[in-house]
Amino acid sequence: MKTVRTQFLPALLALALCLAGCVTTDTGPAPLPSVVCTLRCADPSAELAYGTVLELRLIDYTRPETRPIVLAERIESNPGQPPLRFRLFYNKEAINPSHDYGIEARILLKGRPLWVQPEPLPVVTKDHPSEVEVVLRPPS
Repeated sequence: MKTVRTQFLPALLALALCLAGCVTTDTGPAPLPSVVCTLRCADPSAELAYGTVLELRLIDYTRPETRPIVLAERIESNPGQPPLRFRLFYNKEAINPSHDYGIEARILLKGRPLWVQPEPLPVVTKDHPSEVEVVLRPPS
């Protein structure tokens, strides 16, 4: 019996050393930055019909004479009933601190806007928040 124990001792020691190498304090790559958006309709009694589509975008609207640059986008079919809460992840390296970034949102039914946000809601840079409440209005 003594020889069996001595045969297992080197194997146990090797296993312990392998497992010790697996222990790390590194938690992996940092999570992507994000903007958290809570969307409400101006009419609190509004209910979204089956088939609605939510379009939510993080855009760079620094130069109003050009089309905004989309940095992140989320499209949700049948997103549920307001208030809706979604997170948009973006690449931190794509952010220029001197630029203006904003959230655009709209809810469509059969391709037609039901609820929109008339102007981008500023986020991320220039002391703007990363968590916002978006109030959607009927299109004008």
